[in-house]
Formats: sequence, structure tokens, C-alpha cells
Amino acid sequence: MCIRDRLYTVNKEGGLSEVVPLPEGGFCSYSSDGKQLAYNRVMREFRTWKYYKGGMADDIWVYNPEKKSVENITNNEAQDIFPMWIGDEIYFLSDRDYTMNLFVYNTKTKQISKVTNFTEYDVKFPSSFGNTIVFENGGYIYKMDAASKKPEKVNVTLASDNVYARSEIKDGSKYIQSASLSPKGERMVVTA
Repeated sequence: MCIRDRLYTVNKEGGLSEVVPLPEGGFCSYSSDGKQLAYNRVMREFRTWKYYKGGMADDIWVYNPEKKSVENITNNEAQDIFPMWIGDEIYFLSDRDYTMNLFVYNTKTKQISKVTNFTEYDVKFPSSFGNTIVFENGGYIYKMDAASKKPEKVNVTLASDNVYARSEIKDGSKYIQSASLSPKGERMVVTA
């Protein structure tokens, strides 16, 4: 039995899904006019296959249903994954330089250029919305405007009670300032 990954479409109003007439499909992104589809044939990210250059190494393909054509736009022995179509450009991850970075393919000039230049950690899990791409690198979140192509680190602050940094634990009952019962009297909130 052969199991293949397939791509489907479904009307935004609902209804049954329809298979996209491609033999296989994985990560994908439609052009802004919805007339073409950039996609990977394999539906996985091979993080454990770093530098893999065998037959399952993915490329970015563009499917044009009107012309009934498929074109390999990356045609590289490295991993080229996660296509994100923004305007006239298709962004994707590639480990062609041994560290997974963002690259971009210009649909007008058919040229590929490197966008990010991280050397210590791979770029992971990119996602796009509008003209913004977000991704993770070295445990940090980055965002990048497609026009500027300059990633910036997103500062994330998590509030914490810092339980392990407390110098002592005190009995809060001696410091109660106010209390309030829930409407049915099942719970109480206390400020100390």
C-alpha cells in the first residue's frame, strides 16, 4: 500500500473538499491572485536529515492550473521548504549554505537570493501573513517585513511570580487588604 500526501481545496462557504490534481503535496502557498500554487511535494520538515541531499530532498514547485503546468523553481540538491508567496516573490527555507536560512525567489526575474544570514542556528517554522514573515531562530522569535527584508527580534516578556527567587515565604493572612465572594458564594478572591 502506498500512502501519499495530497492537497485539497474547499470552498470558503463550505462543502466537500476537492483534490488538487497533483501527485503529491505538502507545505504550500497560493499567489496573491489565487491563480498559482507554490508547494513542496513532501509533507514534512526533515530537521533530523540535516544536509540531506538524496531523492527526498524537497524543492519548491509552482503549479499553474490554467496552463496545467508544474515548474521546479529551486532545482537544488538541498532542502528547500515552506514556500510563502508574497506579491511577486516566493520566500522559503533552504539549507543550501548548511544553515537553514530564508531565501526568496522573484517570479519576474526568476532569481533566487539569500535573505537571512544566520550561522549559529537554523531558521525554523516560518509563517507569513500579509507582508510579514515570522520565524524562530535560536529560541527567539523574529518578524520581517517582506519589503525591507530586515528581520528584527521580537521582545517577549513573560510575567512571573518568580517563585524560586523569593527570599522567604510569609503567611498572607496577616496582610489581607480586601476580599470578595463570587455571586453564588462558591469562590472567594483575596488581596494581600
